[in-house]
Amino acid sequence: MAVVPTPPTFVSAISSVSELNQLTDTLNFLLYPPIFRGIQTVAQTLTTGVWGTITLDTETVDQADGAASTQHSNVTNNSRFTAAYAGWYQVSGTVAFAGSATGRRGVRYAVNGAAVAGTAVLIAAGVATGIATPGSAELLFLNIGDYVEMQAFQDTGVNLNTDGATGSRMNVEQVSI
Repeated sequence: MAVVPTPPTFVSAISSVSELNQLTDTLNFLLYPPIFRGIQTVAQTLTTGVWGTITLDTETVDQADGAASTQHSNVTNNSRFTAAYAGWYQVSGTVAFAGSATGRRGVRYAVNGAAVAGTAVLIAAGVATGIATPGSAELLFLNIGDYVEMQAFQDTGVNLNTDGATGSRMNVEQVSI
């Protein structure tokens, strides 16, 4: 995993190519912080009364330092955003549920598989058509290699699918080190 680049200290001027490269790396990091947006395009079945981790099979952006990154995979552990740098990340998301007027819908976040206290949002379904349930926008500190996932909840009394056509989505952006 990468280490956040630090700018070199110059005595009077740039004295080497390595100092210039170090400056370039720092500027690239500042101009293009790690960012990710994943979307679910295939419906996923959620068991009633149980929090389930949302799969994200398509990414619209996954970059760090202005280049494509490996913070997310569309195939392996595709529910996870894995931090390439330690720091504070803003996480937000929405889960799109298939139609059912029964029960509640919920969204929360988990870090390294453990639910993050205080991030759960639960709302009553209220309508028989599909409903998109927004999660809260949260600031989470992630160390290098930590991963964040979005989880969903429904308690209709039967299994309920997410709506792959509407697309659940999770956004992650590093905002500070």
